[in-house]
Parts: sequence; C-alpha cells; structure tokens
Amino acid sequence: MTHDNMRWPVNVNVISMSQNSLLIFGPHNVVYGLSSHEKANTGFGSVGSHNVILQNVSIVYDPDGLDTPIDDRDINIYAPVQPATTAPVTNIGFESIQVNAMSQNSAVFVGDTKLTGMDTHEKDNVGYGWIYGNGNVEVGNVNVNYDPDGVDTIISDQDMKSSVFYSS
Repeated sequence: MTHDNMRWPVNVNVISMSQNSLLIFGPHNVVYGLSSHEKANTGFGSVGSHNVILQNVSIVYDPDGLDTPIDDRDINIYAPVQPATTAPVTNIGFESIQVNAMSQNSAVFVGDTKLTGMDTHEKDNVGYGWIYGNGNVEVGNVNVNYDPDGVDTIISDQDMKSSVFYSS
C-alpha cells in the first residue's frame, strides 16, 4: 500500500481547543503563511459541562487608548523540491490520539507536515480564568481585572519566512 492511499487506523478525540490552537491531520499537510492574532478580554472565562456557577461577579475594565495594533506584513515563500533519490518510508499508524486540552498557541500535527510561516500571538485579560473538567462547583466569587494601558498589545511581526521542503 502506498503512502498516498494508505488508510490510517486513527481515531481522534479532541475534548477542548482554545483560541489560536491548531489540529492538522492527514498524510500530506502543507501549512503556508498561517497567522493568528488575538486579544481577548474575558470577564468570566470558559466553563465545561456539568458545573454549578452561582452568585459570581466578574468585571473587566480595560480602558485602552489604542487596543491591539497588529502589523503582520510577512513574506512567506514555499518552495517544494523533489529529491534526487527517495529514502525508504516508515509508516506509523496510531490506534488513537486524544487531546484533552489545547491552550492558546499550541498545535498537533500528524502526517507528513510541511510548515512555514506559522505565527500566533495572543494577549488575554481574564477576570476569572478557565474551568476545565466536570463536577466543579464555583460559588460566591468576585473577579476584577483592571488593565488601564495607554497602548495595549503592540504586535509588530514583520518577518520573512522561507522554507524549502523536499517532497517524497
């Protein structure tokens, strides 16, 4: 069986993925010039299932004069090249891949992945946080996040990314 028509015995179970997370799956993957930028003000956060949340107060005060200026002028170059000779291929099959939680700016790659130009930037103001799992009880909390920036989260990401990949 060749690599192109191989049926992978893979089961994927992703429980939670937050912002700027990435899951790429397949025999041939090319990620070219991916950019992800985020600024989040979260007054309470995320809550999973079967949780009890009672009598909470969450306040996020973020009086920015200029909030999250992003300058992302990347130059991405992708140049696939066929090798002169092909090396033997080792195929690995996974019975199962389980991702219980991916936080921001994380990735899982499975397969022949060619990656160039991946950028991810994030700034969070979280007044409470994230609650993961089941059966949690949160009662009577008060959460305050005060972030009085004049200029908040300056992202200047001007770079040149070039990659040469040898295709099999």
